[in-house]
Amino acid sequence: MERQHPARGRSEETRTESARGGSDRALGRRSYLGLAGGALAALGVGAGTSATAAAETDSSVIGVDYDEYAEPSAVYDVNDVRGSYVPEFVPERTTRHDQSLRTEFTGDSKIANCEYRFPEHVGEQQDEIYTRFTVYPEGFDLGADDTVRMFWAPLTNGGGSSGGGTATGENGWSNAIGFANRNDSPAPEGYKFFSYAYHMDGSSDFQMTDAVVRMDEWNEIECHVRTNSYDGGTAAADGEMRYWVNGELAFEDTSMRFTTSDDNRIEAVGPLGYMIGSGGGALYYGDHQIGLGMGRERARRALE
Repeated sequence: MERQHPARGRSEETRTESARGGSDRALGRRSYLGLAGGALAALGVGAGTSATAAAETDSSVIGVDYDEYAEPSAVYDVNDVRGSYVPEFVPERTTRHDQSLRTEFTGDSKIANCEYRFPEHVGEQQDEIYTRFTVYPEGFDLGADDTVRMFWAPLTNGGGSSGGGTATGENGWSNAIGFANRNDSPAPEGYKFFSYAYHMDGSSDFQMTDAVVRMDEWNEIECHVRTNSYDGGTAAADGEMRYWVNGELAFEDTSMRFTTSDDNRIEAVGPLGYMIGSGGGALYYGDHQIGLGMGRERARRALE
């Protein structure tokens, strides 16, 4: 599958398991590093459970514990690094862990992709994911209409994903979320949250919200994405995409069309740094958690 990435300077402008490619999942051991004991217990999975036994559960939770790794490339596919700063784990701006993930803009519009790839970690692409992470934007002073993309939620690589052309249902799709100095942002205290999607009914689908991502403090971002159902190459308009910012629903669309193929489902999620505008700033990430095959409420209960 050809990998595509955002181009420099681009302007921003009833389901069945068979329809979603089945529910069997082969879960790698590394996917369970950092899981809280309570979350494992909620799923009936012990700390020493084998991958085979774990695969028998209908859904799973994943904690990406940065303390378990020496560098981001040990857990993320770090690619498309354009600036002089390579993402790294640092002891600053931490929450409940000893390390956070830091990225920094150094004059280039793009920092890097940090993809948590489901085929490598879990065994296959996914039909439904919940993702939660915290982000601390530091030192941003955006000009009017400037934007910062901060996370893939999700990314399925191909010619129809961000930076590519039309999404056909077989050639990738994506959604980058971030913040922008638009909609009367209370700058510099905060900037408004946006969704920037490539899907079958819209490439470069840029939608602002009124939710505020606060600057120079921690924010909690939650994402729930479920692929649409499909049959015989036809996609139903029932895909779901929801985002919460600091506990409040910021964006919702339940009529999305992403895919017509088992090979074009959810491939990856993870940090992203891409700026349209000028100026610098750094992004710190923590508490990256993922729920497979579940919505927000179930995932939050499992991850507590």
